[in-house]
Amino acid sequence: MQINSIWGSKKKISFWDRLFKRNKTIDKELSTPEIIGKNCQGLWLGNENLKSFLFSTDMALIENNDADAILAVYPFPPSPKIIKTLIDFSGKPVVCGVGGGKTKGKKSLEMAIYAEEMGASGIIVNIPFENKDIKKIRQKVSLPIIATVATSDFDFLKKRIDAGVNVFHVSGGMHTNKIVQEIKAKFPNFPIMATGGKSLTDIEESINSGSKAIVLSPPSNKDLFKSIMDKYRSSLNPFQ
Repeated sequence: MQINSIWGSKKKISFWDRLFKRNKTIDKELSTPEIIGKNCQGLWLGNENLKSFLFSTDMALIENNDADAILAVYPFPPSPKIIKTLIDFSGKPVVCGVGGGKTKGKKSLEMAIYAEEMGASGIIVNIPFENKDIKKIRQKVSLPIIATVATSDFDFLKKRIDAGVNVFHVSGGMHTNKIVQEIKAKFPNFPIMATGGKSLTDIEESINSGSKAIVLSPPSNKDLFKSIMDKYRSSLNPFQ
């Protein structure tokens, strides 16, 4: 028996796993690629070693995916309602976005403190976020701070580390793997997670470049429904 993955792999379920499945985690419809669990070292956030992060705030995708953690970042100001709802709903570690270009300063500090109070496993800031604000968060919050980066510039990264960042999340588009490699060369022991793309090849390249964890970007509900609806329509269309 196999479980489909939206990233193009198949997760094999053995006879014995099926026989004793009552004692195991329920298999999810949208499974993460096995290569992540086998080949990633993982990131320690709190007491948990996390290898896969689902980049989503969609409850249906979160409920039906078996990633280790959730990366809750969205192109709007951080929301206490969203932070609390996702942490309560997910049943797994959640890393909450608290600032970037639109949100900074006092608001970001308040959101970081709130995220910690609600039980977040970490917080993440986007590329434009200022180091002075990271320092203020670091003074008030004990959660791991993740910074999204799209450069391997030594001075930029060193200032991030000095401000209190614990992990780099590399999101450099087609240059992601090259950036990961360059950061590893300059900061050999500093933890890195990276956006893995939407194919097994992209994910494998990110792991081989030195990413300790992979961020998975799922398709939208619309895209997932398209193939299902095409199949339904085809089965009912007398002209096909």
